[in-house]
Amino acid sequence: MELKVFGRPTCQVCKQAMEKINYFLDKWEFQGKVPLNYFDMDTVDGLAEGAFYEVFDIPTVVLLNNEDEMDRWVKRPPLSKELKPYLDPAV
Repeated sequence: MELKVFGRPTCQVCKQAMEKINYFLDKWEFQGKVPLNYFDMDTVDGLAEGAFYEVFDIPTVVLLNNEDEMDRWVKRPPLSKELKPYLDPAV
């Protein structure tokens, strides 16, 4: 399982998305177990990764499981009730 966040340093919603996801991972004790990667869409590497995942708006959060896309949230971070079931199947 892996989370990828695509954004820009000047985007407040992008910063909030990272903070919110980090909070969830910490609260649910998944910090360090579920990689969270940020891709700056103002860089060549960020644009290349964004193109691979067909990112057209920021922020975009992509949830992957073994490179298969499980879900994505565009222009907003996921709500806790949207994200937690993927991370904790017992919920």
